[in-house]
Amino acid sequence: MAWGVVIGSTVIVGDDVLIYQGVTLGASDPHQDGRRHPKLGNGVLVGANAVVLGGIEVGDNVKIGAGAVVVKDVPAGLTVVGVPVHKSQLRDVVEQ
Repeated sequence: MAWGVVIGSTVIVGDDVLIYQGVTLGASDPHQDGRRHPKLGNGVLVGANAVVLGGIEVGDNVKIGAGAVVVKDVPAGLTVVGVPVHKSQLRDVVEQ
């Protein structure tokens, strides 16, 4: 069974963003003034069933793991996983 994606009315999504099934880009407080929904930079990947809440910023080329819950800003280039998210300890493999 496939699940839909929920995207709040003021979400901003950059170029080349990949959003998998079951993702929620929503508000953490529906009565908050100002920006209520997240802003995703360019090249962001949001894994299946991840939740990104509030007026936060997700930097360029961030990878959000499946099922992660993001409630704070994420700097560009990071991979984040978990509930709540933390920086992944995975390292890129460098070819020799």
